[in-house]
Amino acid sequence: MAPDVRYHKPSHVDAQMKKTLVFAEKPSVGRDIARIIGATRQGKGFLEGERYVVTWGVGHLVCLGEPDVQNPDWKKWSLATLPMIPSEWKLTAIPQTKDQFDIVSDLVRRDDIGDIVNAADAGREGELIFRLVYAHSGCAKPVRRLWISSMTDEAIRQGFAELKPGAEYDNLAAAAECRSRADWLVGMNFTRAYTKKFNTDSVLSVGRVQTPTLAMVVKRHHEIAHFKPVDYWEIIADLGDFSAIWFDPREKTTPTRIPTVEAANAIMDRLRGATLDVTKVTTSKKKQPPPLLYDLTTLQREANSRYGYTAAQTLAAAQSLYEQKKALTYPRTDSRFLSEDLYKTIPQRLAALPPTYSPYLAPLRQEKLSKSKRIFDNAQVSDHHAIIPTEQKPGGMMGWKPEEQKIYDLVARRFLAVFYPDHEYLATSVTLQAGKEDHFKANGRVTVKVGWKAVYDKTAPETRDADAPGEESDDEQALPEMKKGDIRSVKDAKLQVRQTKPPPAYTEATLLQAMETAGKLIDDDELRQAMKDCGLGTPATRAETIEKLIRVGYMLREKKKLTPTSKGIQLVSLVAPQVASPELTGSWEKRLTDVARGKADAKQFMTDITAFVRDIVSSVKTGRFETVRREDLRPPRPTFGVCPACGKGSIIEGKRGFGCDRFREGCSYVVWKEFEGLALPQEAIDALIAGKATKVLSGFKTADGRTVDGRVRMREDKTGIELVESKTKAKTKTPKSAGKEKAAE
Repeated sequence: MAPDVRYHKPSHVDAQMKKTLVFAEKPSVGRDIARIIGATRQGKGFLEGERYVVTWGVGHLVCLGEPDVQNPDWKKWSLATLPMIPSEWKLTAIPQTKDQFDIVSDLVRRDDIGDIVNAADAGREGELIFRLVYAHSGCAKPVRRLWISSMTDEAIRQGFAELKPGAEYDNLAAAAECRSRADWLVGMNFTRAYTKKFNTDSVLSVGRVQTPTLAMVVKRHHEIAHFKPVDYWEIIADLGDFSAIWFDPREKTTPTRIPTVEAANAIMDRLRGATLDVTKVTTSKKKQPPPLLYDLTTLQREANSRYGYTAAQTLAAAQSLYEQKKALTYPRTDSRFLSEDLYKTIPQRLAALPPTYSPYLAPLRQEKLSKSKRIFDNAQVSDHHAIIPTEQKPGGMMGWKPEEQKIYDLVARRFLAVFYPDHEYLATSVTLQAGKEDHFKANGRVTVKVGWKAVYDKTAPETRDADAPGEESDDEQALPEMKKGDIRSVKDAKLQVRQTKPPPAYTEATLLQAMETAGKLIDDDELRQAMKDCGLGTPATRAETIEKLIRVGYMLREKKKLTPTSKGIQLVSLVAPQVASPELTGSWEKRLTDVARGKADAKQFMTDITAFVRDIVSSVKTGRFETVRREDLRPPRPTFGVCPACGKGSIIEGKRGFGCDRFREGCSYVVWKEFEGLALPQEAIDALIAGKATKVLSGFKTADGRTVDGRVRMREDKTGIELVESKTKAKTKTPKSAGKEKAAE
């Protein structure tokens, strides 16, 4: 029988007078729990008290076995053995953490252990971590579940007072099991299929979530590469106390664009000495509600937009603020709402905010706190609520890492802002006309009530929400009072030439948004929330997906930009469209969510994903593909700038030195790693590549047997390096032919 992540149902277990084993996901969490429940006696890999024994994982302790564990015939990579569909799923202890697994396994078998508390992180991944340990250790003891959203002492105590039967989370475990097995089936089979089909010397890593994510980045790359800019013109009229832009009322998509310079010049001629009649003035009072609270994905996007943090950096900071600082609630959430029962805790959470936020608390004390559905909505909360501060005052903030301080600040200000009133302003729109042909418009806004934007002062992050692209700009001009029939004189007019722009390259902020919506462009905040079940991966896994794509050489991170490598582009062109489809993967994710909620059958999901794998593998084995160059599938070699010798190639690293990648075309640029008997330090190599001389170095061996000190610099012709002795100033040059050797091979 295959191990099952569901719990066994023993006929009888006498738990009276026996201890309870508590399993936490990480040692730090285990120690916090042990302190609260009185397990203070130190053992190897556990803590013990009168009633409880607390142990822990180190993340995952058990995983699905590699192909050769499932079937010895699958050890060798071969198309003939595909597809690999285990008849029973075998588990294996992860080698790096096997010692801790053995400790846990011994503990669950202790005669004095009557039952177990699953205190792994309260989410799908945490549930799987424990269930795999439970199954692989052969445990048959009853299980209760600790499910908490913060790691404060009070939350832990309350959680233990309200332990749930472990079986209540069987659906969540089934979804986690399905996700794990689906990822194994897709990853193992497709990676081997495409790698062997194209006989590459590097593994073509394919994944259920990573490949569709890469496909979106590649698609955007092609859109940018094939984009052809088109010139257009705009005319801005200076009317003294405000400005207006020309527009064509018949054009609905880009009304301010003038397609030709001739048409633009004709308008400019007509404007000389012209006056404009005010034809319409519209003023309306508008309200802008506070942005929704953060889930993990929107927090990651915001931190990337504002501070350039990667998704992994934001998750690490938020996780630290949850586990160690106990300042924030559980971060791996996909909800942006709070459950209604949390309303009574809000005053305590506000009071726990550091003194920095005291100025923003006074307005909230004057009126009853909002209980709006934009904040409290049970229907929008599944496993966990939005990320908010805990009731515990954070201490020692000055010792926090900068990223922890900034992430906490984002969450704290957002938490304050949601209880503030709407931002209100007067929006004014004016249309003007010169003669019968030329129309102009101007927009302005005047703040009536600052509302929630008061939380964001000049020292705080900018008020515009990174996850609300449709928000109107705050810098619109203030317009003077006008009425229909007024006449305005044109003081000056500017003709501006512009170009259409390609879509921007993905940043982590925009890629996370695309993953959240399976590639669909959805700006509306609440509509995206409704679509979250159809995204690629989960909030907890998206950061690792991005990092893996970079790690395997499919994608590059260049400051904030994410761009595909030639290897990534080639892979997407090779795989079946279904494998790279964000929409299809999004539909699989929706089914996993439905399994977790008891709305879909886990067995049917696995039947369908297995059929999908069989079909794709069959098409790869029998299909014909264009010849693929191996070099296109290799990870990209890092470059170190433009070659100063030829001005066309890039400097790359070889075994013996740094040379130009156009050496086959005759470029002789080279910087040797070892020169005149001395291995050059990295600092010296960096200086030479930058075109500078090195510092004085010691230990050079001359041709006449002397040991000398000196500096190394590039030859004038950039074809090699030369030594300038410190005392004699004598020069020892590399032979001119030396630079022509293939340093980069």
